Amino acid sequence: MRLALILLLAVSTAHAELNTESLPAGAVGFVAIDIAAFRTTKFGQALESLANMKGKDLEASRKLSEQLGVDSKKDLHNLIIAIYPDADGKVSEKNASGVVLIRGKFQPKTIDAFGTKNGITSKVVGKHKAWEAGAFIEKFSGEKPKPETKDAYVVAHSETLLIVAGAEFLERALTAADHHEKAALLPAPISAKFAAAQQGWLYLYADASKMKRPDNQVGLENLSLVLGENAADVQLATAADFVSAEKASTMRKQLAALQAIAPLGLSDSDGKSASQKEDQALLLELVQKIRIGGEGKQLTLALDFPADEAVRAISKVIDKAQKGPGALPAAK
Repeated sequence: MRLALILLLAVSTAHAELNTESLPAGAVGFVAIDIAAFRTTKFGQALESLANMKGKDLEASRKLSEQLGVDSKKDLHNLIIAIYPDADGKVSEKNASGVVLIRGKFQPKTIDAFGTKNGITSKVVGKHKAWEAGAFIEKFSGEKPKPETKDAYVVAHSETLLIVAGAEFLERALTAADHHEKAALLPAPISAKFAAAQQGWLYLYADASKMKRPDNQVGLENLSLVLGENAADVQLATAADFVSAEKASTMRKQLAALQAIAPLGLSDSDGKSASQKEDQALLLELVQKIRIGGEGKQLTLALDFPADEAVRAISKVIDKAQKGPGALPAAK
């Protein structure tokens, strides 16, 4: 799974529609990012510009190009990370099993040559060569896998698809990709919601009932989220289904109460600098724009926030981080 994160780092963080083709059925949670769509948005272009100034991101891009033949600016199109339950039907608490699909433009021969050159353990599955993911990522990034990490494999499936799969899902993932299966991942209402999100570039879904959480007193059954951007705003839409209408009603009331009292704390400007006052005003605007809704067992939250303001806010956060403990000390 870490290879997917490295690839995202290289492109700086994702129109279209949720694409589940080649994904094995049975996932109980996923995150999907349309990288190509993300790059066309104000928000995405601003983040990419900021990331291009960071040496770590430039180094990751260089490694992708030189070692794997992947141009991070052109060749990465979309990504989906799916989580699957264990034999007991529940998702492992600490180390879930998963499948990552990365779509784009790849050079399978170059990727396989990298594995061979570095002596990475591999096995043949059907017509594909699967490389041990921990060793592959370590050779590529220099990052050692955690001791408790489950066995997984990297497969350059085709010129348009790279797969990272847990050992127990490897054959299923390759079979699904070979046959271009389109997994029926979602309940129909949620699937319809994602299909309607034409401006979306990030999608999330989680079946909370399949998670190993005996202390789930909130009563959450599932959660879905779409993040996107229209001509003016970054748009967030999320929905949560609960085990009962009472649980959902309680949550709606609690969130409404928090939203009502937020201005009290955010209006206190005593002792605050001009920059801190500006941050408070931005946060207050964001809180006030959140729309709480839903009925019955469902809670919904929606937010349209000016893209230009979101970009400025993210820029400030990154700037502060760069000037934090890791920044160079000022000259005396």
